[in-house]
Amino acid sequence: MRRSPAGHWARPVRLDGVDPKTRNRIMAGVLVLMFLVVALAAALGN
Repeated sequence: MRRSPAGHWARPVRLDGVDPKTRNRIMAGVLVLMFLVVALAAALGN
């Protein structure tokens, strides 16, 4: 297995066998989670 510069968090995720609707839901959830992390970091930074 190749080492990624970002560590083991950035390993490729295989979503080929996943239903497109489920994949969209997962991607939307990841996007919301990233937004919450950024908003929390901005709130704590002030």
